[in-house]
Amino acid sequence: MGKRLAVFILLLTLVAFGAASAKSSKVKGHPEKMGTADCIECHVDVTPEAYQQWESSAHGFTGVKCQVCHGDEKNFKKTPDQLTCIGCHDHEAEMNTAPKVTCITCHKAHTFLIHKAGYTPTDVK
Repeated sequence: MGKRLAVFILLLTLVAFGAASAKSSKVKGHPEKMGTADCIECHVDVTPEAYQQWESSAHGFTGVKCQVCHGDEKNFKKTPDQLTCIGCHDHEAEMNTAPKVTCITCHKAHTFLIHKAGYTPTDVK
């Protein structure tokens, strides 16, 4: 019985190390090499709806590039965290009536001009 337990623990340890190794070998950052390219160079074709939303938004009008919110190739975040928004929008964050939720809970990604469909202030607590 002791040998079986030892073998089981050994196998469990190997599986755990294998899973940890697989996680650490995943690509971190942007899924594609960007080099010196601007995000728009690819995303105008790859994600045209997101590009169009951004272009029509206040960020697009004022030239706030994708990298400001999403980071560069090595520090890429598909979904920026709340601190990223607050970095530029601290006044809006102070006026937030639902401080326990993130900006994108109520505001559509890339447009930022309107609330998500079906949103009412009482929905967010």
